[in-house]
Amino acid sequence: MKGRPISNSELWDYLIGKNCGRKSEFKERNKLVLVLMNHCGIRPIELCLITSQLLISSTGLLNELFIIPESISFDGNERPIPLTNDEVKSAIESYLAWLQAKGLNTHPHKSYLGFNPNLPLLVSDNYKEFGLQHRGKKIDGSKKLLPIAMNKLIDSLIVKAGLNDCGVDRTSFIKAFVIEGYKSGLSVNDLIIIGGMSDTTVKTYLAADLEQYSPITEWFIDRGIRKQKKLESLRKMRRFKI
Repeated sequence: MKGRPISNSELWDYLIGKNCGRKSEFKERNKLVLVLMNHCGIRPIELCLITSQLLISSTGLLNELFIIPESISFDGNERPIPLTNDEVKSAIESYLAWLQAKGLNTHPHKSYLGFNPNLPLLVSDNYKEFGLQHRGKKIDGSKKLLPIAMNKLIDSLIVKAGLNDCGVDRTSFIKAFVIEGYKSGLSVNDLIIIGGMSDTTVKTYLAADLEQYSPITEWFIDRGIRKQKKLESLRKMRRFKI
């Protein structure tokens, strides 16, 4: 199934394992991109535009929660993103340390750990912001901006992990976010608010994880039993007629 949710083992053993090795120049960035999508439900266009001031306070402390503003959100609606997951916090701290070591995104002040609070946080392979690219026009005639460079990076991470031929694509991360978030105790309403999705979309994604979404599992099991009983009944009827 194309766009299936990824499992935790695929995330850590393949996506992070193959793209964040010791010899990888951008291992800290790659890991942060992957965990922000998988653990926080952040979309590619938002990854291009998130700034350091959203993640850290002016005093240098990592925020427990930040708001993605309307101006950079994928659907034009602001939403809250919790940063309480230890793996996410560790990835952010490692990436910030890498930026400091490279002298990237800095400004001559001690606030925000010395980072320019207005610059996009994530850098591309040329050590510059990913930016958005113009492709066509919207219905209202305005230019359509797409995260093409970020999409190419994410696709390359999937390919290097060897998962591109196994049904994994960029949509796999938001589905995994929904499923793993539900397992960790988030309600459907929580996922709607944090992920910026409809009730129907969240439940559709949950249905992709049959063991977790027990009503679906039970329905399929019962359906199989009913089907088998019907076949057995038909066989008996045929034997009787013969």
